[in-house]
Amino acid sequence: MNTKNITLIVLSLCFSMSVMAQDPTKKIMQGLMGKNKLDTKKLPDVYEFDWEFKTEIKTGKDETMQMNYLINSDSKDYFGLQMSSEELKGKGTMQMVMDSKEKVTVMYMDMNGQKMAQMNKMPEQKANKNNPKYSYKEIGTKTILGFTCYGMQIENGDYINDIYFTLDAPVNFSAFFAFANNKNAPKGFDPALLQVLEEDALLMEMTGTHKKKSKNNFTMTAISLEEKNTEIKKEDYQFMSFGMGF
Repeated sequence: MNTKNITLIVLSLCFSMSVMAQDPTKKIMQGLMGKNKLDTKKLPDVYEFDWEFKTEIKTGKDETMQMNYLINSDSKDYFGLQMSSEELKGKGTMQMVMDSKEKVTVMYMDMNGQKMAQMNKMPEQKANKNNPKYSYKEIGTKTILGFTCYGMQIENGDYINDIYFTLDAPVNFSAFFAFANNKNAPKGFDPALLQVLEEDALLMEMTGTHKKKSKNNFTMTAISLEEKNTEIKKEDYQFMSFGMGF
């Protein structure tokens, strides 16, 4: 498979990472949580995952957070995120499920022994008519977590992104891209490629260097990929109907 074409599928992740680097926890919440409260009856009784993909994100502000992706290898309909950072330490645990089938995001929190959740409509993504121009080139291969990873350097007016992805992992980011969709893809992007490429690629490393503001730099590195069964049961949580306060 042509590595030039695979680059297109990871561009939407580059966009989200560059925003995340400016404020890792708060920006994620603002970007992924919608505003409209919905009926929880539409949620499945349980979200099931069989893989855990751990990554570490470091920013130009010397902030570090861990982002764990929960993946169901049999479903593209949803994926989970578990987040930990200095901002969350000592306050409990937080995880989120993005459900592209039901078009909702669900935040699950365990704070001081209380399990709470909030469900919101997935924020609508609008096409960007002023997409910046991108250039890209191959930068060789490296081995990460035992997988051969292909390197590409993607550049626009603001960032130089070095990315490494593998086609050999037992899971991929198909559920992520179903959630992200391709409305903000660069000019010239062929939507038909998404359907093919999302079946294969797993991003293992990304380094973003801002051309003017070093505080907006970031790195994302894969820490581990392992089979792990995780369940999030709706009945275990009390759903809130008020704002999160972010």
